[in-house]
Amino acid sequence: MNKILLASIFWIASLSLFAQKEITPIAQDEYRYANAVIRDYSTQIELGSITSMTVKQYKLVTVLNSKGDNSALCYAHYDDDISLKNVEVLIYDANGLLIKKVKEKDFKDESSVNGSTLYSDSRVKYLDYKPTGYPYTIAFSKEYKTNNTAFIPTHRFIPDYDVYIQNSSFKILYDPAEMPLTVKEKNFEHFEVIKTNNSEELTYSINNVKPIPREDLHLPFQEMMPTVLAVPQNFNLSGHKAENITNWAALGKWFSSEILSERQELPASTVQKIKQLTANIEDPLEKAKIVYKYVQDNTRYISVQVGIGGYQPIVASEVDEMKYGDCKGLSNYTKALLEVVGVESYYTHVEAGRTKVDFENDFASLAQGNHAIIAIPYQDGYSWIDCTSQINPFGFLGDFTDDRNVFVMKPDGGEIVKTPAYLNEDNYQLTKAKVKFTPEGEIEVAGNIVTKGTQYDNRRYLEQYSPDDLEKRDKNYWSSIDNLKVLSHKLNNDKEKVEFSENFSLRGNNFGTQAGERMFIPINPVSPITYVPQRYRSRKTPFQISRGYWDQDEIEITIPEGYQVEAKPENLVLETEFGTYKMSVKLEGNKITYTKDILIKDGVYPKEKYSAYRDFRNEIAKAEEKKISLIIKK
Repeated sequence: MNKILLASIFWIASLSLFAQKEITPIAQDEYRYANAVIRDYSTQIELGSITSMTVKQYKLVTVLNSKGDNSALCYAHYDDDISLKNVEVLIYDANGLLIKKVKEKDFKDESSVNGSTLYSDSRVKYLDYKPTGYPYTIAFSKEYKTNNTAFIPTHRFIPDYDVYIQNSSFKILYDPAEMPLTVKEKNFEHFEVIKTNNSEELTYSINNVKPIPREDLHLPFQEMMPTVLAVPQNFNLSGHKAENITNWAALGKWFSSEILSERQELPASTVQKIKQLTANIEDPLEKAKIVYKYVQDNTRYISVQVGIGGYQPIVASEVDEMKYGDCKGLSNYTKALLEVVGVESYYTHVEAGRTKVDFENDFASLAQGNHAIIAIPYQDGYSWIDCTSQINPFGFLGDFTDDRNVFVMKPDGGEIVKTPAYLNEDNYQLTKAKVKFTPEGEIEVAGNIVTKGTQYDNRRYLEQYSPDDLEKRDKNYWSSIDNLKVLSHKLNNDKEKVEFSENFSLRGNNFGTQAGERMFIPINPVSPITYVPQRYRSRKTPFQISRGYWDQDEIEITIPEGYQVEAKPENLVLETEFGTYKMSVKLEGNKITYTKDILIKDGVYPKEKYSAYRDFRNEIAKAEEKKISLIIKK
């Protein structure tokens, strides 16, 4: 009797416990720092062959309060390649008594993609349960079978913050001769993970792990929690079989030949048009800029998630005809156009999002990545383009795909490459303004803002706003000015310089505070920085400043006639390992000039330094909120 059969018998036996009518209730006072208790969280993978994988998962969770509800979510994804075999939930009350049993037919069933997706075969069944009280317990069991063996589910032993783990385990049953594995163990160093590795069975488990708190400025989840990643070196992806995939070079070569090949045919009319647009241009990067603008002007992004696990792009001729595509289709289309004009480029997978997530250098797997972009070799490096954006400047990635390891696929092999980083001083904002006000509190402000780097990325979307939406945003941004009226707000996006500039004119009232013959006005009514991270009596985890930036302000305030400065804040200089802050207030005639220079440095810091960083930000906030005292002239 083989081990997979034995394990299946054991799994069935364990599910007999799943069906019990009552369970032992949780003593809440023993878990007062937890939102939920994960009593059992197990995943079992059965690799029957290169075209057969069965996944069985079981979760027993007691939810202690409303913040723990997410730990009890029950859902099962499926598509044309995934067949659900068993989905069931048991719900218990605070006393551990069974109050509800939910079969698969009672789950809600809907598309698992959002409204921006044109079509997809990906669906999800989920439990829509609203608890009537706490604590409650959910036992969730699901099983599915698939012929795609390229993606073994990643097991994070701790699935969320602020949960206590009683038991969490991961097991893979496989034939090492037919299905050798590449396995990566992450973040084990601070946890007692028990590992057993027999001839056809690999098992990991952890027990009794106290809650890890969700703290301000925490590190990315995937960089903290113990995790096992696994992938067969021989696998099947919707009929495309791979063998001996042990590194990124082999995976890139296979993907290029099996998945990307014969997808770049274009109509003759488009070939002729793109050649005409680039005629008499020799520099490959200048040609690429023209091609990129052509794609931006003639296509739009629509998600399409079908076929070969959602990994194969639709052919370039279809994108050309329909004028839309997803990240895969648009990247492949752009690559085809570049090839027509003799510019080499490479299809690239990236894990996109504001949180920087690297591909693992020593773990080659298609499960990594959620987005496709293009890498264009130029001089000694690459120029990068995101083909889904109709507004990105050429070569600008922004904070969606910057500063992370990505998978560049070449016909002769793949490689891991780091995308450009926008570091500290690169992320620049300059604000200049002139402020005039009356003793009655009426205020007028005229100024301009220039942004670069990721600060450019955060503000260039303003030009996509309708006039009404821009006005709503402005009233929120300049909310320190009462009864704000935006007289004008003009925008200019310089894509050549990758620089966004704004000219604005504002009016409001109730400026300053009257106290007899005195008037108190803020030193910076335009762009104060008052953020202070949350205070903790005892910080538990390291912290991260994920993106540094550099801001400079120059605010000129005209003193109204009949008033003079009685007192002003002292100049201030703060220098720390986290950054610097310089502030000065200068008086010349009836003009007060406030200047600020703040540089925040990105980095990962130990928990022991959190208080020092918080003190630094607190000093900045206090300085930004200081007042100037004016008094009537006598």
